[in-house]
Amino acid sequence: MEEKPMSRMSEILAPVIMFFVIFGGWELCIRIFEVPKVLVPGPLAIFQCIFENFDELAPHFWISSATILSGYLLAIPCGILFAAVITNFRLVNDALSPFVILLVTTPLMTLMPILCIQLGFGMNVRVIGALIQCFPIINMNACTGFNNVPKLRLELMQSLRANRIQRFFYVIFPTALPDVFSGIKLAAIFATTACIGIEFVASSAGLGNRISYYTVYYKTEYAFACIFLVAAVGLLLYGLASLLERKALNWKT
Repeated sequence: MEEKPMSRMSEILAPVIMFFVIFGGWELCIRIFEVPKVLVPGPLAIFQCIFENFDELAPHFWISSATILSGYLLAIPCGILFAAVITNFRLVNDALSPFVILLVTTPLMTLMPILCIQLGFGMNVRVIGALIQCFPIINMNACTGFNNVPKLRLELMQSLRANRIQRFFYVIFPTALPDVFSGIKLAAIFATTACIGIEFVASSAGLGNRISYYTVYYKTEYAFACIFLVAAVGLLLYGLASLLERKALNWKT
């Protein structure tokens, strides 16, 4: 009982201490070696840029956040539902699994010219891009969980004459939740990187577009400010997914 509070305190304090060590060391190196701001600004300059210019950055922050969240939230049910289908029907699995693997192995940027031709350069193409990047990650992790349910549990449900839907909702899905959440957490990262990558080449707004714009004009502290905001969005999504995982897996403890 005494170790649990200490463990929770360690989870909070360790990253906070490391944050100050990393950013403190970064700021110290910038000052000691007198690195020009145009090359690498210090963390203090970057945070100052965020606070002083947030009115300028805010519209792009909200655009990127909306894109990331839309693609991510679409990918979760699609990935899980598709995993449920292909793990329950062997023929569907044999027919479609190679295409899911193809989506994982194909760099998203190679698909962007085709998507832009079909969908233009608006919000839709960015959401679809994030969806394409997240979907196979969630799907493959969910499939791993659905396919690795202990046979004893399935045999027990079979002895109780449970149908396929009952087996899935009462045994397969709850047992596979750790793998499902692994995919959901990974997808939070992939959604963020996909959105920003797409905004580099297929958008006139968003943080990815601003990073490219500010870099061209050597406004390095602004570019780093956008990078920090992107990281904040990704960390927030990942943190929310982790929190939801803890709540959902309370049944195990």
